[in-house]
Amino acid sequence: MNYDKSTILLVDDRPANILALEHMLEKQGRTFLRAASGDEALKYALNRQIDLIILDVQMPAMDGFEVSQILKSNYRTKEIPIIFASAEKKEHQSIMKGFEEGAVDYLFKPLDPEITRAKVAVLLKLQMQKKELIDKNASLERSALLINNSADIIGVIDINTMKFEEVNQAFTTILGYGLDEIEGTAVEFFLSDEDRNFVRSLKTKGKERMSFETRVYCKDRSIKWLQWNVVVKDGKWFINTRDITLVKQVEKIRDSLATIVKQSNDAIYIHDESGRVITWNKGAEEIYGYTEDEALRMKIWNIIPEHLHAETQQIIDTVQSGSGLLTLETKRITKHGKIVDVLFSSALIAERGSMEKSFSITERDITQQKIAAEQIMQLNKDLKDNVLQLESTNKELESFSYSISHDLRSPLRSLMGYSQILGEDYEEKFDAEGKRLLSVITRNALKMNALIDDLLEFSRLGKKELGRTEINMSEIVDQVIQEAKTVVKHEVDFNVDALPSAQGDQSLITQVWTNLISNAIKYSGKKSDPKVNIGAYTDNGNTVYFVKDNGAGFEMAYADKLFGVFQRLHKKEEFDGTGIGLAIIHRVITRHGGKVWAEGKVNEGAAFYFSLPNLK
Repeated sequence: MNYDKSTILLVDDRPANILALEHMLEKQGRTFLRAASGDEALKYALNRQIDLIILDVQMPAMDGFEVSQILKSNYRTKEIPIIFASAEKKEHQSIMKGFEEGAVDYLFKPLDPEITRAKVAVLLKLQMQKKELIDKNASLERSALLINNSADIIGVIDINTMKFEEVNQAFTTILGYGLDEIEGTAVEFFLSDEDRNFVRSLKTKGKERMSFETRVYCKDRSIKWLQWNVVVKDGKWFINTRDITLVKQVEKIRDSLATIVKQSNDAIYIHDESGRVITWNKGAEEIYGYTEDEALRMKIWNIIPEHLHAETQQIIDTVQSGSGLLTLETKRITKHGKIVDVLFSSALIAERGSMEKSFSITERDITQQKIAAEQIMQLNKDLKDNVLQLESTNKELESFSYSISHDLRSPLRSLMGYSQILGEDYEEKFDAEGKRLLSVITRNALKMNALIDDLLEFSRLGKKELGRTEINMSEIVDQVIQEAKTVVKHEVDFNVDALPSAQGDQSLITQVWTNLISNAIKYSGKKSDPKVNIGAYTDNGNTVYFVKDNGAGFEMAYADKLFGVFQRLHKKEEFDGTGIGLAIIHRVITRHGGKVWAEGKVNEGAAFYFSLPNLK
């Protein structure tokens, strides 16, 4: 679908107004439909794909309010955004009626070209984003079905813990474990003793893509071979893993057979469907006189008398049809032109005979090699597709959050607009309780607006490219503290230790310190002697930074909920906030390859930690 094209329905009983509006909004990719009455507008809306309606309020027969009411009551047209065009600029009652009937905005005549173009552009952009989101969500659902029904194991592993975070149903099908037994379990649990150290060593390789094989234990303790294809990104392994146990068994049989063939005194050779020689052993060299190098450049027709070509081709066709072992006496010709009698046995995997004996093999293993090669090619393609699907999933989740946040603003604007109208026009009619309730509505609307802003900020973090520069942590923390002191309402005793430098995106790391220090100030604010300690230490190749306070603290039993979106461990009446700050911290540090955790005790304070890899 082309999301750069849009269709606008202009509804006005005066053709001149429509022409003027169309000229004002004309732009590449836009198509205009014109309706001179409410009935004509309804016919267009029900039979055409409309992205935006600009609807005149004052029309004979059926006014704009009636048209909007009908459109919003029909499931096919209720999602089309409507802008009312009205000459009544300050008629609040008319404006409120328009919003009640489903308008998203108003244009007042005479139309201001810049305001009109801007409002139309914004609404069309939101409508196109909404359509794109619906289409991509449908695609995402199809991708999820493909992943869940894939015969290969598809999943996500955390590099630091090496634990499975997500896997599809194929893990259960191949290894027998239930999904509840897999998620949160380390990869090492499933590996054979020989492969654990090998896989552990891959964590430090620093490669973006890896491919390797391991043996794994099934739930019934049987062993299977898996081919792993791994893409490394954002501290995760995105895996596409295929069961190659059968291929390994075939390889073992083929290798054993090859050893037998090489060591045999019989003439044993392998050829393909066209008769081209693929292998040639010492027995064949002694009987037919051709060296291995010579044989590999020829076809079996070189050792078959010309009058037996048709008969031999028929034998090959019969064997390849799967009819089983075929044995007969026949003749062959040596390199030196000597005709020899042979007892010739042929099957899909073996042909046998000689001068006294000769042995020939038409090969099943080559087929398996081709199948394995095709499977590997398909595996690589599937892995690439799955990685693209996962990347697309992340993008769609971010886009979804962004679009939802914008959609929330429409009813919020209406709520704030009505509140303002009530406060300006009807304040003298309210008693004290009415004024208090109106204040509550306004205050909560402002909180909702702040919540949307934080949600958008959280969504943007998934799109922002990470910068990689050396960061002076001491300078950042000092700057954040100085800025906080200008707005904090109580004195706080700060104790800051020396802080090692780090590498990463300076603006995002600054946001982490701002959120942590602000929280420490807020939650220690009810103490008579609020204290905040900031420091760092090294641990296993990482630098761990911390912010500790002596404030309200929290129950450690709920520590795992701290870093989720909208998760709060204190009532809003006690401490304000939107519940997104710690989720932002978690996303930033995770994208930097680090970890975030917290410790606390009720009324005795809290400590928040985050780790970053040491500078190299």
